[in-house]
Amino acid sequence: MFLVGLTGGIASGKSSVIQVFQQLGCAVIDVDVIARHVVQPGYPAHRRIVEAFGTEVLLENGDIDRKVLGDLIFNQPDRRQLLNSITHPEIRKEMMKETFKYFLR
Repeated sequence: MFLVGLTGGIASGKSSVIQVFQQLGCAVIDVDVIARHVVQPGYPAHRRIVEAFGTEVLLENGDIDRKVLGDLIFNQPDRRQLLNSITHPEIRKEMMKETFKYFLR
């Protein structure tokens, strides 16, 4: 079994390559999907984001308002690093869980 990491900038063709992989029967772990998943209400990263950035980053339904949070960190490297320190470990954990699931099949 091969494990391939696919990276690239915006509009570089990642989605097209993923579609080809999926058509060939490859398992795909989409870290963008995982990143959205780990910040949902009820997850540790969600709680820590609200503690760090305040309730103004929440939508009415309790989800993180990605636009508001993005505006808060866009020009502030220290705040961006704080957000990354909250989300990246959770993303890595979920990514590893998904990877192990595929290897165990």
